[in-house]
Amino acid sequence: MSSTAVPETLHASPRRKLLAWLPTLLWLCVLALFSTDIFSAEHTARVLTRIFYALFGGVSSHGFGIIHFLIRKAAHFTSYGVLSALSFFSWRATLPARRRWSFLWCQLALLLTLFAASLDEFHQTFVASRTGNYRDVVLDMIGALFFQVVLAFWLARKSAAI
Repeated sequence: MSSTAVPETLHASPRRKLLAWLPTLLWLCVLALFSTDIFSAEHTARVLTRIFYALFGGVSSHGFGIIHFLIRKAAHFTSYGVLSALSFFSWRATLPARRRWSFLWCQLALLLTLFAASLDEFHQTFVASRTGNYRDVVLDMIGALFFQVVLAFWLARKSAAI
């Protein structure tokens, strides 16, 4: 067996591991903030209405409702995709190897994202202006999976370029 067939484990210092987890932990804090009343549909609608009318002028309330819904769902997709990508790199630093991509790092990132998304929706059931919805967890995981696929292709392309 060649040395490239068997991945070698590398050692990462505790300081490097901590630094690698800081962006993920900070993003989890941002997501926790997004789960509060401040980012409820009522509050985001007020802000987005002002921005939208300033940029594009008038729109029907039904039209704005659709736009608002799509923006909120795109935020779910994107914010949990970002969490997935950040946690991938955190796991990569925690469990280092000589390769750029590992299915284990991807799985762990997706599991962390699933846990955070589920906890977020559970938390929202206790916030009067919010509702917890399993469909949002599904959307969060679709975003996380999409980001993982993009990351895998990007890292494979980067490896091929070397």
